[in-house]
Amino acid sequence: MVSPDNRWHPGIGDPTAMGWATVVAYAAAAALCAVCAKREARGNGRARRFWFALALIMLCLGINKELDLQSWLTEVGRDLAIAQGWYDSRRVVQGAFIASLALAGALAQVWLYRTFRDLGAAARVALLGLALVMVFVLVRAAGFHHVDAMLHVELEGLRINWIIELGGIAIIVAGAAARLRRPQSRFGDS
Repeated sequence: MVSPDNRWHPGIGDPTAMGWATVVAYAAAAALCAVCAKREARGNGRARRFWFALALIMLCLGINKELDLQSWLTEVGRDLAIAQGWYDSRRVVQGAFIASLALAGALAQVWLYRTFRDLGAAARVALLGLALVMVFVLVRAAGFHHVDAMLHVELEGLRINWIIELGGIAIIVAGAAARLRRPQSRFGDS
């Protein structure tokens, strides 16, 4: 939570209705992914670990949503830039950071797709949602004010940041739901 002195302090970072709705969405995604992991208990061990890891990531991101840890990361970066004397050049560093995130996100998505393609379409859908959410969270952590301003633009009463974050979570939920709709064989399936 950012306090009146403009410094991060532990506390509820987004006590709004939409903030809590996002936390609930993360919790629902975590629960569905955990159910998928449990369903894989007698089946594919890699699939079980995949869904469990995704459940854990969703749980951590839900906690982060209310603790606002990316604001703390931004503050640490700003303090470091001031201490090391490159604060005036921060825009170049922020731009390079965002470009690096985009490239890393794309490369990670390709790697994850290739690594887990045998787990089926539901896992690939969930991975797409995870990539969207992770890049969103990391870009927010960069603290690039122009990006933050764009994310707070409203379309028909909905902020862009709500659409992106909740959209990524919805894609993960769709992947988990698709996995749960598939019949399971006696020996497990993937």
